[in-house]
Amino acid sequence: MEKVNESIGYEKQLRSGEVLFKEGAPGDEMYLIRSGKIRIVKDLEGTKKTLAVIGEGEFFGEMALLDKRPRSAAAIAETDAKLIIVDRDAFLSSVNKNPFIKYIIETLTTRLRKTNNMLKYFSVPNEQVRFLLFIKDRLSKNDKGDMDTGLDAGGREIAEVTGVPLGKVKEYLNELKNYNIASIDGATVVIRSPEKFEKYEEYIALQEEFRR
Repeated sequence: MEKVNESIGYEKQLRSGEVLFKEGAPGDEMYLIRSGKIRIVKDLEGTKKTLAVIGEGEFFGEMALLDKRPRSAAAIAETDAKLIIVDRDAFLSSVNKNPFIKYIIETLTTRLRKTNNMLKYFSVPNEQVRFLLFIKDRLSKNDKGDMDTGLDAGGREIAEVTGVPLGKVKEYLNELKNYNIASIDGATVVIRSPEKFEKYEEYIALQEEFRR
């Protein structure tokens, strides 16, 4: 990797078809395309979908640079390409000198992350499958051994992010409670039996297959 400019970053060359990073990989760099083209690809329900093909003068990977969250899509060289890799520390040291610019960038990053998440769920046509996918994505083990979603039991966040009508969200939550899969702990939805949840998810997916 050849050093280009200490205040900017480093140059990297890719051959056509070479993977720069995979979806879900950790990231703390952004990239400026000096020449060539890069394809941005996302896995949607087991199918690789091209989100964009970008070229000379364009940049990508900026959200991971700012918040260090996993890559939301993969980047693959569409042609031979030269990139400038922008170092996170150098970039942030410049941004941190201006609190207002830092605030604007962080706000825009949060909004873009939210939009990306919404697109992921909207790509699933069946509302109940979409609902269960969102619940599954939010599961994290708590100190009782249950799986806490951290989601408001009223269902508003679920409805807003997934696009499933609030009435339907409440109906699906009640169904999980009736099957003793979920309960309300304080004001949040908790999955009491991850095993039952997984079997229920498979059952709903199977129902969807038979409807097609």
